[in-house]
Amino acid sequence: MTTAVLDLFKLDGRRAIVTGGGRGIGQAIAAALGEAGAQVALVARTAQQLQAATQLVPNSIAVAADVMNVDAGALLDECEDGLEGVVDIIVHAAGFQHREQAVDFPREQWESILQVHLTAPFLISQELGRRQLAASRPGSHVFIGSLNNFQSVVPDIVAYAAAKSGIGGVMRALSKEWSGKGIRCNGIAPGWVHTELTETLFSDWSRAKSITDRIPMGRLAEPSEIASVALFLASNASSYITGQMLVVDGGWTTA
Repeated sequence: MTTAVLDLFKLDGRRAIVTGGGRGIGQAIAAALGEAGAQVALVARTAQQLQAATQLVPNSIAVAADVMNVDAGALLDECEDGLEGVVDIIVHAAGFQHREQAVDFPREQWESILQVHLTAPFLISQELGRRQLAASRPGSHVFIGSLNNFQSVVPDIVAYAAAKSGIGGVMRALSKEWSGKGIRCNGIAPGWVHTELTETLFSDWSRAKSITDRIPMGRLAEPSEIASVALFLASNASSYITGQMLVVDGGWTTA
């Protein structure tokens, strides 16, 4: 019996973790997974922010944790306890930015950005993959990359560029090792997205215009437009896709 196409996107009976799930792209992704039927653990540092997010994300629980200093095993235990079952899906959306010229870039900021954007996603996926492999369970791991996986987009973000370039390599390496055992690993490279983190940048009208003029679609993405791609990668709709970094940039990299 052939499965209806729309049914492939359903996540009924599955459990997901979304780091950075309290706001922005992470919250939009969590909402999409929840609307598709998944039970979702929202992970972020701020408990108050998370509690507000659970009101907007169906089927969700809040797990306050700082991925910069996370114990991956303890985090997964807490999420699985709260979700009352094993985790099938992980989306790594936690992140922050520091802008400064490379010659002056502080080492502590370098290390913090690499920890959040590169090391933590690897360690959390490593532990989840370990559990999934041991139990012969399939899974989907989704990493949030950047246009900086492919080109230098803006100045003064050397640590972010390094981390996002690295996460593409991590994603491909994990896919190579795990996809034959049912665990798919993919990524999303968003272009410019309208979030709290970009509001300050785009408050400068001339700079905002120079960026939107460079985008063939002539506008920024909405978080929901990244979330729909994450749902696709998390679901059976993408069952033969692994090791890919899908670019969602309104045409920026092709112009």
